[in-house]
Amino acid sequence: MGWATHAGKSPIHVRRDVPGFVVNRLQYALLREAYRLAELGVSSLEDIDTAVTSGLGLRWAAVGPFQTMDLAGLDVHAVVARRLFPELSNQVAVPGLVVDLIATGALGAKTGRGLRGAYPPERLADVTRDRDLVLSALAGLRRRNTGGDSVTTES
Repeated sequence: MGWATHAGKSPIHVRRDVPGFVVNRLQYALLREAYRLAELGVSSLEDIDTAVTSGLGLRWAAVGPFQTMDLAGLDVHAVVARRLFPELSNQVAVPGLVVDLIATGALGAKTGRGLRGAYPPERLADVTRDRDLVLSALAGLRRRNTGGDSVTTES
């Protein structure tokens, strides 16, 4: 913890060994539901990405999921959870869309084709540049607002 903090990271204490990192587990829970929404035709992959980057991601960059519920009100959270939790995906298989893409050799950006279509070199450069700019800006805001260092993931 001390080394990571000294290196400018914000480590978390993991009290119990579980498969996967905390951030990966949270990410995959969201991914499972995102795939399900796409499979049901609720939204396109592009629109789901936009919902996360322009909504949930921005919110969670400022306050985490539990603090968000505190701000919303736990009574409101309980009402929504009672209605929504039974509706969320509990699928355990890799989504068919992913299996199908892998079978065609589409492995994501590294092969030039993935869930969001083709990744020619110029598009990949734009996507990675934009990602890096946003992460850098958020890290700078976090340091400025907390007087500390940026948050890091375990991966």
